[in-house]
Amino acid sequence: MLTSPIHRVSKVSGRSEMLAAWWPAFIIAALYILCVGLLVVIRGYTALDFVHLGTVWNEHKASGTWGYDGQFYYQLAHDPWHAYQFMDNAPYRYQRILYPLFVFAFSLGNAALVPYVMLLSNGIAIVASVAIVAHILQKRQVSPWFSLALGLYFGQLAAFTFDTAEPFMVFLLCLGIFFTQGKRVWLGALCMGLAALTRETAILFPLVYGVAFLLQRRWRDLIPMTLLGGLPLLLWLAAIVLIFGKSGLGFAPSFERLPFAGITYFANAPRKFWLLLLLMFLPTLANCLLAGWEIWKRRWSPLLLAWIINLLSIVFLSHYSYIELISCSRISLGLILAGVMYAAYSKNKLLLWSTHFYTLTCLVYIAGTLLRWPVFIG
Repeated sequence: MLTSPIHRVSKVSGRSEMLAAWWPAFIIAALYILCVGLLVVIRGYTALDFVHLGTVWNEHKASGTWGYDGQFYYQLAHDPWHAYQFMDNAPYRYQRILYPLFVFAFSLGNAALVPYVMLLSNGIAIVASVAIVAHILQKRQVSPWFSLALGLYFGQLAAFTFDTAEPFMVFLLCLGIFFTQGKRVWLGALCMGLAALTRETAILFPLVYGVAFLLQRRWRDLIPMTLLGGLPLLLWLAAIVLIFGKSGLGFAPSFERLPFAGITYFANAPRKFWLLLLLMFLPTLANCLLAGWEIWKRRWSPLLLAWIINLLSIVFLSHYSYIELISCSRISLGLILAGVMYAAYSKNKLLLWSTHFYTLTCLVYIAGTLLRWPVFIG
């Protein structure tokens, strides 16, 4: 059967467009492999070093090293039933159960494989998140290269190099938003519910969609968003209370009363303060102005609401979360995701161009990590 030249051209064009959407993900994969290689060569890292095990909790040495949060995910992935013995606050750490359970399942019970699976699963999650956003942008006839902001934000790099759960959470939220916006609400709600079991702050996304569906009286969408998006976390928290006698929610620091008080708290620590101004204050302030403009134009949507709520959480973030730049960068990933997704679905060129700042933050983080700037880890 003969094929017309127009049909052949359209098929070639379709393939080239599909390939173009994958290029940002390929670039991110290469850069993260390079990052691992640099840490292995320059710092002598092994897979276990990315966990940042401390001896205070792992070996119960009061005068030992503290390590970082990745060690708690490692303990959960290594032995979910007895990990509580090696934690600062077990109910709080067990809230974020899905990522370590995923690692536990794919390491096949082999403890030696756990740090490799942690690193690999987070790397794949980051690449897949960029691919999803690039696909959305391509479908909406916008350059897929704007998706790099999500992959190169220094919070993603920090979570990746410290084996924490945020990249896995972001991936699940990307899927959840993609399915929900595509009218497959049951799938979207399920992914968002799983994201909330990965890190509890992800609950903001099914919450805003639920509010939107309630106001629009979309009962058929509200039911799955409630049952699958919000209920799993509530049930898991109830189970934690039954097991440990408390939920662990009170372990997280409370919000500040004044805007950006968490950042100005460090005004007398010049090196940290200027980095906080550059990496956290200025982009958050710019986001506030851009979000305010969208509100003024009455461009309401669930993603705009998610963006605003995540913005407020960073504006009033506790100064305890700014003690180390790694912590605040990980927390702000929900803000970056909401902003990028809103810009992608609204095809807002100004917002998309503004996300380029996030692609540059990785350079500061890489320099700080390789040069061992203490400000990044407290």
